[in-house]
Amino acid sequence: MSRSQLSPLPSGFGLSQDREVELQVWQCMHCDKPVLDLLFFAPDENGNNIPVSVQRGWPPREPRELAPEVPETVRDRFSEGSRCENAQAYRGAAAMYRAAVEELCKDRGATANNLYNKIEGLRSDLGDDLVTDLHEARMLGNDSVHDGIVYSAEEVANVAELIVEMTKLLYVLPAEKARMREARQQRRDAAKNAATL
Repeated sequence: MSRSQLSPLPSGFGLSQDREVELQVWQCMHCDKPVLDLLFFAPDENGNNIPVSVQRGWPPREPRELAPEVPETVRDRFSEGSRCENAQAYRGAAAMYRAAVEELCKDRGATANNLYNKIEGLRSDLGDDLVTDLHEARMLGNDSVHDGIVYSAEEVANVAELIVEMTKLLYVLPAEKARMREARQQRRDAAKNAATL
């Protein structure tokens, strides 16, 4: 099911009045519940209305979450960044994702006076790929806050995914390995105890 209606953008959106908005109603193929999207249009150089962005109307997007194995300070900053990202406040998201990276560096023992040096101080422990990803998040935040650069939704989402990936490598996978190691040890101990009875 899909229904849509094209109409001028209401003044409350804070966007140019030469834009139009289309309300699209979809039915989720998994739960059969409705999904409402606002598709925003603006004129191109030839005066034709073209879609320029989509905003989820209902249900609201769930914020990204990091696994519980990740330190609370990192998860807190990351969650706030995700809420900013969902609200299309991309500079706010960039700043909070940078803050999450700073907390991650502190948790890993970095003590330098600025985030660049904190990240560089972890290079021998983390390797070049993770350090490059940490710098990507740092620069996204710095550019957004200090230079006023507004990155695209895709660029911000990519940095969020880099953070998710690195927290899996640094926290989730080691915790899973430790749990499985402990489970195997308990099984060994139980088998030895049963054999001695």
